Amino acid sequence: MNLRKFAFLILLGVCGFAHSQIVTIVEAVEVSRSNISVPTSANGRMMFKPCAGKCDAKFVAVRLTPATRYFVDQKPVDFLGFRAAFFNSGRGTDDYALVSYEKESNTATSVNLGS
Repeated sequence: MNLRKFAFLILLGVCGFAHSQIVTIVEAVEVSRSNISVPTSANGRMMFKPCAGKCDAKFVAVRLTPATRYFVDQKPVDFLGFRAAFFNSGRGTDDYALVSYEKESNTATSVNLGS
């Protein structure tokens, strides 16, 4: 009898865990390049408006760290290559960046420039 009660309690615990609230840990935002401010160093803060075109949204500041990964057209580059590609490319209506960052710490995990 105790084994049945124990199994029932375990089942209730698993079901309760399954109905937990889902929390977003990493946010990924597609941003127009014209809405991004790139810092001068890899340990700075990058600011962007979380929208693809012109918008009235407030800027979001995310911290860049040595662990932040950078991509240009889905090819990995270092921070200096990323910065050079960002400033040397034209900014048309199709230019975007995909910024992924941890919501709790506002730390950028990756930035991907595309066109």
